[in-house]
Amino acid sequence: MISVSNSSKDTEKNIDEKIFGITSNVEIIPEQYDDVEYTPEEEQEVVKKIDKIVLPLLCFVFFSQYLDKQSLSYAAVFGLKKDLKLTGNEYSWLTSGFYLSQLASQFVYIYLLSRFPIKLVTGISIIIWAGVCMCLAAPNSFSGMVVVRCFLGFFEGCVSPAFVMVTSNYYKKSEHSLRTSIWISMNAIAQILCSFLIYGLGKNPHLKLATWKVAFLVCGSVTIVAGSLFLGFVPFALKDAWFLNDRQKSIAVKRILVEADLGEKDNWNWNQARECIFDWGTWFSFLGGILVTITSGPIIFSSLIINDMGYNSFKTIEYGSPSGAVQFLFIWVGAAALYFFPKQRCIVICLLTLVPIVGNIMLLVMRERGGWAVIVGSWLGACITSFYAILLSLNASNIRGNTKKSIVNNMFYIGYCVGCVIYAQWWNYSKDPTYKVGLCVDIAAWGFFICMVMIYRFKCIYENKKRDKLLESGKIPEYSESDDLTDVQDLRHRYSY
Repeated sequence: MISVSNSSKDTEKNIDEKIFGITSNVEIIPEQYDDVEYTPEEEQEVVKKIDKIVLPLLCFVFFSQYLDKQSLSYAAVFGLKKDLKLTGNEYSWLTSGFYLSQLASQFVYIYLLSRFPIKLVTGISIIIWAGVCMCLAAPNSFSGMVVVRCFLGFFEGCVSPAFVMVTSNYYKKSEHSLRTSIWISMNAIAQILCSFLIYGLGKNPHLKLATWKVAFLVCGSVTIVAGSLFLGFVPFALKDAWFLNDRQKSIAVKRILVEADLGEKDNWNWNQARECIFDWGTWFSFLGGILVTITSGPIIFSSLIINDMGYNSFKTIEYGSPSGAVQFLFIWVGAAALYFFPKQRCIVICLLTLVPIVGNIMLLVMRERGGWAVIVGSWLGACITSFYAILLSLNASNIRGNTKKSIVNNMFYIGYCVGCVIYAQWWNYSKDPTYKVGLCVDIAAWGFFICMVMIYRFKCIYENKKRDKLLESGKIPEYSESDDLTDVQDLRHRYSY
């Protein structure tokens, strides 16, 4: 874990704590890197090595996480509902229970991710959730399944906020959007491969267990491999990365210090925690998390919508599988748009939001008619990951301060979990077989989301202009590279929008 000493008054407490024999307090003295100079070619080589080792591991773990989530949707049409004798809105509660537990976990991970090495906390959580995922094959009743789902939600809650922090610790601001898009795109790939997995298992006549049970065992096994690789190959500290030579380690640290981002630390700062309470970035992150998930009904319920049109389980999988490909396409449409317009993240988010709005309108208007309009509408309605990646990249670029980063990133996932808990309750087939209420809420929420993103954009522009004026007047002080400053305290920091 990268940690930079604060000011001299903060270094009087410098204790090397050991967790499982690993030193967690890695001291970096910024002044040691003052003389480090490098060419663009050398920096590019360092970034390539990080991309070859760290980025694929982030992708593999994120892939396994979404594989677990998506498997429930397809398991529902391969006997899970029948075998567990689910009635009423019990299927919805399998989703809500998962996210209630994940919501509770965020308050634990706010502390753990700011206090202990990200690699250790995340890696252990991955291994545990892999075992829990395999346990999903055991329950024979709703009560047993919802308990296991709650444990799964708790341990999966670490990954996404941790990965935002890893991205900001290893990459410069200009590199955040692309890298976040890469690991977020694993959602779409997992959705495609999960459909093939379930389809293949369902066609196998020699299985001694139900298709949905075998699916959970396979998903858990994949996750164990992902977690083991993450623990084995992600370095504890960028300055000690095993895949870089000494010169490249110095460059890797210096390029992050240049942007006044001190990387990973292991202290808790109550002043930064208090700042978050009234900070506009905190509440944008929280509301963003809610709005991108209360609108995710078409993802979880798309298989049931298609199945309800009279298609059997295999046809449901066939018609649902392109949804992942459509999501993947729009993720990279967003990435391409940011390549040509790198300073217009919020505008790109708003344009990409139009895709799920169109999809939800198609489902609302065409639901009773059925046919390809509903199928295509379910594909488009599920396209939320395209701007989800860009939204997370704003947190990685705009939030500074070790404690504040941990809180704000987890606030997004607290909102995310709140949204996931409540949205499943208005997608209730027994009360509303056409899902009209859920679709209307989706459309209204997307409209509010666009307004909120534009307000955020104008706030960033306003803050940057105000700081530019202070800089011109010479009223911004010089800061030490060793100061753990938040984005509010560091008046030289500029917000991305």
